[in-house]
Amino acid sequence: MSRFANEDGEVIETRHGRNALPIRWMAPESLIYSLFTTKTDVWSFGILMWEIVTLGSTPYPDMTAREVMRNVQNGYRLERPSHCRSELFRVISRCWHADPDRRPEFQTLRRDLAQLLEDNMNGHYVDLESFASECTD
Repeated sequence: MSRFANEDGEVIETRHGRNALPIRWMAPESLIYSLFTTKTDVWSFGILMWEIVTLGSTPYPDMTAREVMRNVQNGYRLERPSHCRSELFRVISRCWHADPDRRPEFQTLRRDLAQLLEDNMNGHYVDLESFASECTD
């Protein structure tokens, strides 16, 4: 969602106007101030990873866009799906830190995700069998 970079290379843009926005994927500072940076992209990437883990579930499915905005601003975050390994969810949830400066850089996320895949997870970062049984219950 970022557009332009300043002299330091930080991607940043503020938007004005009434374009449709993907509220469920937006960081609090994007929702409040229409501010878009690489750190807001990290937030959105965390939502995307949650979507992947849930095989395409809609984030905040029981909330309206207005409720999502209010709840995210008040500190609500998506919960760990029961079939998602806690090690993976820790990486995902770090993307949603309230302080943008405390969110990881993309290169850190890449390293952390690669390390998870190399470690003892052996590709079992999501328990698809338990996910399938959750969907049929």
